[in-house]
Amino acid sequence: MKILSIDTTSMRGSFALSEGESCISQIQQSKPDTHSAKLLETIDTLFQQSNWKLKDIEGVAVAVGPGSFTGLRIGLATAKGIALSLGIPIVGVSSLKSLSINGSDAEKSILTLIDARRGELYAALWKRDGKKISIPTMDECVLSPEKLVEEVKSIGTTCYAVGDGALEYHKFLEDELGDTIRIAQGNEVLPMAHNLALVALAKFESHEGDDLTMLVPNYVRQSDAEIGFKGK
Repeated sequence: MKILSIDTTSMRGSFALSEGESCISQIQQSKPDTHSAKLLETIDTLFQQSNWKLKDIEGVAVAVGPGSFTGLRIGLATAKGIALSLGIPIVGVSSLKSLSINGSDAEKSILTLIDARRGELYAALWKRDGKKISIPTMDECVLSPEKLVEEVKSIGTTCYAVGDGALEYHKFLEDELGDTIRIAQGNEVLPMAHNLALVALAKFESHEGDDLTMLVPNYVRQSDAEIGFKGK
């Protein structure tokens, strides 16, 4: 099955074309950038690299959050538009679950961290059983780095940390958790859109795509505008 995957969780986006479990082409943005101006151009580059046509796509996998509110809306709107225009299924995938596939099979406890701004992190802890299956041992949440350290210490595990939140707070996490944490390096620390296809593949093969009208971003917390409005 040919799948287009879109991850605009953070300003370091990732986009991929996959055929089944094989990654055909993947683009990862190594530097922070906005998605509104370059998203379609980047997707077009993917197709040029693979010699595929848009009409070849049989399914769309998209990261639904948590993450950048604006980025998630742009990515989801683009994914929905493509799925609707081609009449193909779409599957939304947790950004944190997708990140949990990063790393080697030797990494059994994966701490996925996305910078939530305002001194907070979107976080989840996963136990990996094989390359593609991740079981949550700490549910997705938003919390301060200090509270995260408390939670990890209470669970008592050695973990491999991935995501832009791991990059942002690497020194604090290493100082507080010492040898019980290892921060991913290079591309492994960033979102990999092919992971979305790996997570979504079973749904596609079982014809269990998501309802276009019901698929919405998972923000985990309220936006600043919502908090300000309710405060008034």
